[in-house]
Amino acid sequence: MESANFHHVVLFRLRAGVTLDRVRAARAALAELVETLPGVLHLTVTDNLSQRNGGYTMVLFSTFENRPAYEVCSRHPEWQRVFRELIDPVAAELLIAEGLSG
Repeated sequence: MESANFHHVVLFRLRAGVTLDRVRAARAALAELVETLPGVLHLTVTDNLSQRNGGYTMVLFSTFENRPAYEVCSRHPEWQRVFRELIDPVAAELLIAEGLSG
């Protein structure tokens, strides 16, 4: 299944007291990764609209060409920088789901 698209979903539980400006900056930086990194087919950052969200109020939906493409991207310095500098300060917890299609 090497050619299957790889889907990576991250749910974010935001830290109490984080300003809207910091959340917006984190969302924008995540969305811009689609233009920066190879192998990324789709990235969407949005509010989690589920009424059963368990406190995870922001979500990243992403699709990569395949799992190896995701692994390359997740180690890319820009991906690491965005998470270290912008996501970690605003997210108290992450919940991750992954799967293959195609």
